[in-house]
Amino acid sequence: MPNEMSLEFSKQHQYLFVIIPSPEVRDQIVAFKQELLHHLGDYSSLHSEPHITLGTISLNQVKEDELLERIRFVCAQSKPFVVNLSGFGKFKPHTVYARLANSDDVRKLMSACQNAVQGLPSKKGWQPKVKNPHLTIGRELGTRYNRAKEIFLERSFDASFEVNHLRVMRRELEGHYQVMLEIPFRLN
Repeated sequence: MPNEMSLEFSKQHQYLFVIIPSPEVRDQIVAFKQELLHHLGDYSSLHSEPHITLGTISLNQVKEDELLERIRFVCAQSKPFVVNLSGFGKFKPHTVYARLANSDDVRKLMSACQNAVQGLPSKKGWQPKVKNPHLTIGRELGTRYNRAKEIFLERSFDASFEVNHLRVMRRELEGHYQVMLEIPFRLN
């Protein structure tokens, strides 16, 4: 009969890698989410913390230490960079978001993380959630999508923040994400 410890380490988890904006930018995105709530009512991404998703991978918890070691190596090789936000964008027919003025540094980090986890035993491997890094305001808006576009797409918005660490989150499949750790980038 398997002991409790072996059952614990046989669990599948999904690991999420994200960039968290500065508190000032976070507050601006939360205000946009509240504005959308005022106009549309409740929607699925209303309560999600503002972030830029780099990707996810599902693994057996036995491989967690190796996964984190690989991601720590990527972060140790990464220099801080600035994310500039400029205006709003949309994904038809369901999402409005704050647009990155230039996503090259974010894409470089996404690619480095994806390359680092290659070879780990995962059914789907690294899954970039998006091909266009962004900060979501509202997603899965359905019939309310057109109204959300009207509210945001013609407005101007400019902000920036420094990225100097990567947040790693974990959840059991079908569970809720919990923050595991924040891995700093190299300082020089």
